[in-house]
Amino acid sequence: MELLLNKLSNLSYEILGIILPGFITLILFILLIVGTGDLLPAFSNDFFPRLTLRSTSNTLESIGVRTGVGIAGPAILIAYFIGHLLHWISRSGKGDDELVKNNFKRTWLSITFRVPKHSTSYDKNLQPLLDALKPKFHLSPEAEWRQFFSPAKHYLIRTSNTSLVSVYQNKYTLHRSITTGAALIFWLSIISMAIGIISAHFLCVEPRWIPLCFLAVGCLVVTWGFSDSYAYNWKMFGNTIITETYSLLFGPSTK
Repeated sequence: MELLLNKLSNLSYEILGIILPGFITLILFILLIVGTGDLLPAFSNDFFPRLTLRSTSNTLESIGVRTGVGIAGPAILIAYFIGHLLHWISRSGKGDDELVKNNFKRTWLSITFRVPKHSTSYDKNLQPLLDALKPKFHLSPEAEWRQFFSPAKHYLIRTSNTSLVSVYQNKYTLHRSITTGAALIFWLSIISMAIGIISAHFLCVEPRWIPLCFLAVGCLVVTWGFSDSYAYNWKMFGNTIITETYSLLFGPSTK
């Protein structure tokens, strides 16, 4: 049973933290292609057709079960690799409480692929609980957070079937990757509009301005919102490790 729970926990991390943000970014990219209008066919010599939401919807409705299964496999694979790329890029943010609290600075850093987080991995009010836990894991009072949370997390996996640690880990990874994916599509939308201005003047070829503008603004809002929720869930991950471990080791018995 313990082995099964560990496997399910790892699988949920791959699905929620890697594949799901990859799919979301893939959908945003399709919306970007729709927004480019005639730009893509013009610059690819009609290799890529003009894509619209209606034509995409009609195509999806006409796909049979066998073809759908054949498309689903490559789509999941693409989403998996996109998710890992987002996960790798999004880890470069530094810890700074002031940057997290400042909406403008946090959003700016996030759209430049440096999603900020809190300066500490847990609430400082929980420091007495952490100090009481360190001797239980044969750690000195000066031991760093990284020395504590790995064995504590493993202890929770072995002893608690209702732990929320993996939930918060999946959530902060998901929200951080979504933030980075939205930032990527934001810049691609801006670049598409810049190219559209030039091509409209010289080639009389224009993108679909309104969808592109809505997509850029929408991605900016997503970056603002999910960067904040990422910082919250990242800190809750550390808080949960401390409080759950303390409850199991020092809390009253439920028997």
